[in-house]
Amino acid sequence: MRIKIHFQTTEAIIPLNYNYLLSSFIYKKLASQNENFAKFLHERGYGERFKFFTFSQLFLENSKVKDDKLVIFPGKGWWHVSSPVVDFVRYMFSSLSENPVIRVGKAEFVVQSITVEDSLPVLSEYNFIMISPLVVSVPEEKNGKLVHRYLHPGEEGFYEAFKRNLYKKYRIFYGKDPEGDVEIIPDWNYIKSKERITKRIKLKDVFVRAVVFPFRVRGDRKLIEIGYEAGFGEKNSMGFGMVALKGGEA
Repeated sequence: MRIKIHFQTTEAIIPLNYNYLLSSFIYKKLASQNENFAKFLHERGYGERFKFFTFSQLFLENSKVKDDKLVIFPGKGWWHVSSPVVDFVRYMFSSLSENPVIRVGKAEFVVQSITVEDSLPVLSEYNFIMISPLVVSVPEEKNGKLVHRYLHPGEEGFYEAFKRNLYKKYRIFYGKDPEGDVEIIPDWNYIKSKERITKRIKLKDVFVRAVVFPFRVRGDRKLIEIGYEAGFGEKNSMGFGMVALKGGEA
């Protein structure tokens, strides 16, 4: 399930890398409804510590980037939050309804409306745009330590790592292997038209490299749906890997 939150902005300055602040805000909203659920999700998660939620970047009507800050002016904004776990969405919806404020650090924005978005339609092929960056990596040994090597869609191993992560989520969520497969087709015209599609984003004291590009996917709908609701790729609970159907409301 996915919800779309419309809010009113005021004059504010927030860090350009606000993912961690939004993730922390989500856990606080969950805890206000069910502290045990929020603690379980934060400290343990499901299976291999999957949190099974994701969120988009903040979409702002009136803002500008200044150095490492995002300067926000009065206007409208919206934000998408998603999870295949019904209780997660229910707790977020209830908490935001009872206390309709989005807090990003010291900034506060008043929530105007919350809507439940339509579920993923049945299509032979899905054309997605990214509404938060995608992280795909493989472990690599460097100077005796295991580190992440972040991948670009043009690099070897990208699609295998992308699909491996998706299959793991499916197995943990449904408790069985997927019945089918998926094929991912990047929009190479878009990628070639851009100087770069990578973003270097700071999460607390760590930098990750993410990519942003449209792509098509076809195959097992249930596999695609788990990515659509829980996020594709890695670090979903930090606001990575959320997509929307091209031409949709997002």
